Amino acid sequence: MSLKLKSIADKGDLQKERLVLSVINDTDLGFYALLRTSLNNGVVTTGVHNAFWFPYKSVKAGDLVVVYSKRGTESQKGVEGGRTAHFLYWGRTEPLWGTHDKGVVLLYAPTWHSAGVDEL
Repeated sequence: MSLKLKSIADKGDLQKERLVLSVINDTDLGFYALLRTSLNNGVVTTGVHNAFWFPYKSVKAGDLVVVYSKRGTESQKGVEGGRTAHFLYWGRTEPLWGTHDKGVVLLYAPTWHSAGVDEL
């Protein structure tokens, strides 16, 4: 996996709350999704409460990916060492990470199949 969960900052404060990921190897963010799950005795469960599918966007090793819980407009800026910080927004109206009974799963899914419910 070319992304790594690094930290969650300012938990419970919608305006500042963000999940930070490190880019380990060059990759495309569109191959990844985040799942907000329940915890059972400190272990993530299959109970998914929210999902965030990253947009297709190339990122380089050493970059940072910052996913704010709030609404906003995707952007990026250069940081020291020639790296880039990529800012994305989950689009929520309430904090995601302010409680201790939730976990996060970073999912790598380069292939998938989908259909509209009326197509099946």
